[in-house]
Amino acid sequence: MPRCNISLVRTIILLLFTITCHDLKSQIVDHWETVVMASDTWSYLPGNSEPPLNWIEPGFNDASWQTGSGGIGYGDGDDATVISPVTSVYLRIKFNLTDTSAISMALLHVDFDDGFVAYLNGNEIARANLGTPGTRPPYNEFAIYDFYEARLPSGGIPARFLIEKSIISDYIKQGENVLALQVHNCSTESSDLYSTTF
Repeated sequence: MPRCNISLVRTIILLLFTITCHDLKSQIVDHWETVVMASDTWSYLPGNSEPPLNWIEPGFNDASWQTGSGGIGYGDGDDATVISPVTSVYLRIKFNLTDTSAISMALLHVDFDDGFVAYLNGNEIARANLGTPGTRPPYNEFAIYDFYEARLPSGGIPARFLIEKSIISDYIKQGENVLALQVHNCSTESSDLYSTTF
């Protein structure tokens, strides 16, 4: 049987926003700002059953969920928060933005093993190796096996997803925002699960 690791979500959610400087005739990128770090504390729920339908929404109360630093995972000794083996794990983190008018795009870095879907304020913004875009995978669905391994533990660069201004401007808001992820393993035989985001 092929090896697939559910190194949970080392969701190294480096959610970066490009801040744009405006001059008289053009816009230029001034700098990037990181709003969620890999080591931040996440609320998480091991996927032993289906979570409430509104778990990706900003108003969802996750007070009963566990909390831990990213990356979150099991099986290979490189996780800040270790969980028991599961098919999936659900993660949420809140962050604040004071001025959304200067944001021109966002960049989501996700290191994962084996598949994930990311949501911003209830809207899907990125996905890899899991299900059909626009359809939320059930807790017990396996990721698509394609030899994807988390890259940070071996010194690699995590997957990167660019979120254009036309999308990000519809989903972000001034004040509190919520980034949510579901990370899935590819098999019950998998030796690890991993996620980190930055």
